[in-house]
Amino acid sequence: MVEDPSCRTFWTDGESLGYNPAYLGGLNDLETRGVLAHEVLHVANGHCWRQGDRDPKLWNDACDYAINPIVYDAGMQLPKGVLVDARFKGKSAEEIYGILAQEKRQKEKQQGNGKKDGGKPDAQPGQQSTPQSAQQPGGTPGGNSPPQSANGATTPCATPESGTSPEAAPSCGEVRQYRGDDKAQKEADWKVAVLQAAKAAKMRGGMGGALEGVVQVAVEPVVDWRAILQRFAQESSPTDYTFAMPNRRYLHMGLYLPSLNEPAVGDAVFVRDSSGSVFDETQAQFDAEILVVNETVRPRRLIVMDCDTRVKQVQIFERGDAVELLPVRGGGGTSFVDPFKRLADEGIQPTFLVYLTDMDGAFPIDEPSYPVLWASTVPLRRAKKAPFGEMMEVIC
Repeated sequence: MVEDPSCRTFWTDGESLGYNPAYLGGLNDLETRGVLAHEVLHVANGHCWRQGDRDPKLWNDACDYAINPIVYDAGMQLPKGVLVDARFKGKSAEEIYGILAQEKRQKEKQQGNGKKDGGKPDAQPGQQSTPQSAQQPGGTPGGNSPPQSANGATTPCATPESGTSPEAAPSCGEVRQYRGDDKAQKEADWKVAVLQAAKAAKMRGGMGGALEGVVQVAVEPVVDWRAILQRFAQESSPTDYTFAMPNRRYLHMGLYLPSLNEPAVGDAVFVRDSSGSVFDETQAQFDAEILVVNETVRPRRLIVMDCDTRVKQVQIFERGDAVELLPVRGGGGTSFVDPFKRLADEGIQPTFLVYLTDMDGAFPIDEPSYPVLWASTVPLRRAKKAPFGEMMEVIC
């Protein structure tokens, strides 16, 4: 525990828990318990290790949106002004961050258009500027229910200090990234602690469904989707040993040994879901990996399609071409049928196909003869299962 008057509320980095004594003095006992649970759950969820290059303020908000419903579901109380939105219940901080980042860009774009037009920009999608008086937690006495709007829907709340200002501190605590050299060990120790706590809670019969989800996420191994993509592309590319081209390294020794024959790889197809449900950061990182795979495998042609309900853009690059991918084009609903149909109609039999999507759409009826990898932007435990092919989780 660290007494820290320089912070506004509370903070944790996975090792220390800091608090502003003045802020703590304004909380009642139940609120203090809720804030402590809030901070501990941040670390139990791994939020102190997973920020990466994301915007710290937006990452803090995303983590709060992920944690606060769990605190409320446990019957605990939080101070006024916490961030709660029914859209985000059950989602990971990474998923929520993608939505918030998308909405932030839309709001900035609308504000820019509003300035050009001399008018006021529209409100940010999914966000309402609510008066402070309307941000009191409703529900049962004791305030252990999230704030609700007039129609009963859970609504996002501003921080108590400064409304919806982007400079405002996170509602009741700040997630800081752990900076120690033993980050991997610290993360592993927390996973053990979470499992032990879950076991103790189950023995007492006090393990709610939301906390079950926390434990499941906390102990899941982190798999590098880039490595899976590389492995899939290379395994789909034919290689074999042949005596037709002997290994020249051993000919001077009188040994006639086969060499590894790597015939030219055919077409590599990547499909980008352009329905708008795959966020820009994910698209950008996926585009970077397309270039890596193209350099590694060197297919005869690199074919990149953008598809919502129909294919909206096709880019074809021959081997040796400089590859500069155009921005994703589309924005309608989601159907996975058209790319497969187009390949069949044009007689293209690719070496492999990789489809980046949130898995929420109509699948083709017939399974193609070539390998397919579904790159899901939704955690696999919640994603719709593909009727064919392999699936991997892409959470950026």
